[in-house]
Amino acid sequence: MLYSRSYCFAVLVSSLSLSGNNELMTYTDIERRVAGLEDQNSKSLLIDACINCIAQCDQILDIVSQENFTDTSEGGSSIGAHIRHILDRFHCFFAGLADTSIDYDARKRDPEIEQNLEAAMFALTSIARRIERLQQLPFCNELITVKESVLPTSPAIGITSTVERELMGLITHSIHHLAIIALLARSFGHQMDSDFGKAPSTIAYERT
Repeated sequence: MLYSRSYCFAVLVSSLSLSGNNELMTYTDIERRVAGLEDQNSKSLLIDACINCIAQCDQILDIVSQENFTDTSEGGSSIGAHIRHILDRFHCFFAGLADTSIDYDARKRDPEIEQNLEAAMFALTSIARRIERLQQLPFCNELITVKESVLPTSPAIGITSTVERELMGLITHSIHHLAIIALLARSFGHQMDSDFGKAPSTIAYERT
C-alpha cells in the first residue's frame, strides 16, 4: 500500500507528540518521507538487521574496558574507531533524509565517540532509537540522491538510490567492521559468539 506525503506527515507528527523525549534525537521531516518499501516484510527485515548491527556494537561496549576500546597495539584502528565509523554512516543517513539527499562524505568523525566509551554508548542509544522508530512510520515511495567520494583525487559523485538500498548498505558496511571488531576483541581475550560480525549468508551456509 502507498501513502501520500500528507498522510506520512500526519503519522510523524502524531508519533513525535507521543515520544516525550527530544534529548537523544530530533526527528526530521524525512522520517515522514522514508521511501521505497512497498513490501512491509522487507521493511521489517531491513530495520531489524540494522538494529541487530547496533546491538552487536552494544555487546562489544558491554565487555571491553576503556583501555581496550582505544587500544591500537594490534596495528591499525581501535575498536572505538570502528564503532565511530559505523555510527558515522548512520548519522549521515539520518541527516540526509530530510532533503532526500545523503552525503556520506559529511561524516562527523567525532573523536569523543572514538575515544570515550560512555560517549559511544550514548551515541549508540540515540541511533538505535531512531532506527526503531522507522518501524512505526509508513514508507512512502520516493527516490533519494546519495553522494560520496570514490577516488581521493576526484569530486564526490551523486547517484539515485532508495531508502531500502541505503539501509542494506548500512547493514553490510556495519557487518564488515563488526568482523574486524570481533578479531580485536578476541585478541584482548574476550570470548565472542561464533556468529558475531558474520554476514547472514555465511551463517546460513555454515548451518547447512
